Amino acid sequence: MVGLLGLFILPFIASLAVLMCPIGSGCCLKRRAVIMSALPLALLAYGSNSWMGATIDSPWIPSLSIHFHLSMDTLSLLFLFLTALIIPISLLAIPSSGLASPRLFYSLILLLQGLLIGFFTARDLVVFTIFWEAMLLPLYFLINLWGGSGRQQASLKFLLYMIAGSILLIAALLSLYFTAQTATGTATFDLTSLAQVAKTSPYAPWLCAIFLLAFAVKTPLFPFHAWLPDAYCQAPTTGTILLAALLSKAGIYGLMRIAMPLFPSLMQQWSPFLLSLAIAGVLYGAFAAWWQSDYKRLIAYSSFSHINFVLAGLFVGEGTAYSGALLQALNHGITIAALFLVAGWLEERLGSTAMAAATGLAKYMPQLCWLTLLFVLSSVALPGLNNFVGEVMILFGLFDRNPLLVALIGLTVIFSVVYMLRWMQKVYFEVPTSAARSWIDIGGKHLAIAAPLALLIFWVGIYPAPLLELISDVGNR
Repeated sequence: MVGLLGLFILPFIASLAVLMCPIGSGCCLKRRAVIMSALPLALLAYGSNSWMGATIDSPWIPSLSIHFHLSMDTLSLLFLFLTALIIPISLLAIPSSGLASPRLFYSLILLLQGLLIGFFTARDLVVFTIFWEAMLLPLYFLINLWGGSGRQQASLKFLLYMIAGSILLIAALLSLYFTAQTATGTATFDLTSLAQVAKTSPYAPWLCAIFLLAFAVKTPLFPFHAWLPDAYCQAPTTGTILLAALLSKAGIYGLMRIAMPLFPSLMQQWSPFLLSLAIAGVLYGAFAAWWQSDYKRLIAYSSFSHINFVLAGLFVGEGTAYSGALLQALNHGITIAALFLVAGWLEERLGSTAMAAATGLAKYMPQLCWLTLLFVLSSVALPGLNNFVGEVMILFGLFDRNPLLVALIGLTVIFSVVYMLRWMQKVYFEVPTSAARSWIDIGGKHLAIAAPLALLIFWVGIYPAPLLELISDVGNR
């Protein structure tokens, strides 16, 4: 209990500590924030064999049967490791100088880390919903205060879509609460208890649809993605990494933690429809990425396509595809963070995200070029790299459902190779343009920041067995 409580509280203490730091050099403040953000990763790694079953369960609002209930299982642990890895890397992606209001910036990211830890371990539906909604605020301010020229419109669209997706959640909570009271005589918001009674509610289809809508918008599932391109492109590099690598995983986790356990028969019944939306999203995202002339928007649409690929595996609902979807969700978080990381470094040097801004940059920035190529090859699922394993598992699972679906969704693998290598060709390998003074190649510090992501890409691609063993525990629960 003490370990889980410490893991949960630590980022909030760090957020407050950074906010109250005396104004000093940006580099020193950033170093403190990075160290504090890495502590949850150290705690998770140090106690990796003892986290299973760790629980906090304390009455919070007893009159309404609301408990502050956090608990750790394999599903939680996998997403917490992803969160604990991505947050420090997102902080390291920030330039040490030139950042306005750095204390507030770092504090918001650490606050988001604490909210995500609470979200991925919540076992009371009210607590789950509070963290679900609260994590929007740090991301909104990151886009609105530190984003690009269209940041106000992008942040407002982002917030409106998120609120619209979850506006009916309170009604769904209350309905489940009274359903439990009617069925068992005891009102509760405990997720384990609700899983036993949710299917008996006369409003079960409506409740399932409400949860699906909330998760579909945040993930996003096609066609609930209109907020994504502007938010990803207008956010600062750190904000884009957090949106793409972590926020989308909150929606996937919500499907796996809430929708599927509480409404298994409805999810199975609606599977063909949901699977159709996901495949449409894979195709739409691939075609949209193909037509982009801005590499940040290209990566944004690529992320949307790959997320819907994950959802396609998830909506098959069982066996190999389900395990592949969970593995691919983690892979996507690693790869998309890496792509936006190198895209941010490229933008710093070019001052633009247009693919026509410069060509032949491999001549001037060879280290950035080859690092980008590694992450591009990961994205297109080159055998031996992480995404290949997850995508093959999803395709195998889909083949059992319908071989024609595999042929259709398999086309997007070809499309991803085309549009990602087109970016590499245009920016790095065409005839070099005249060098500018700002075209300085990345150095050892940048390579060290990217190294954990690169190592994970190779590790999962070459030896995924330990991770697959953990994932099989989730599929068998």
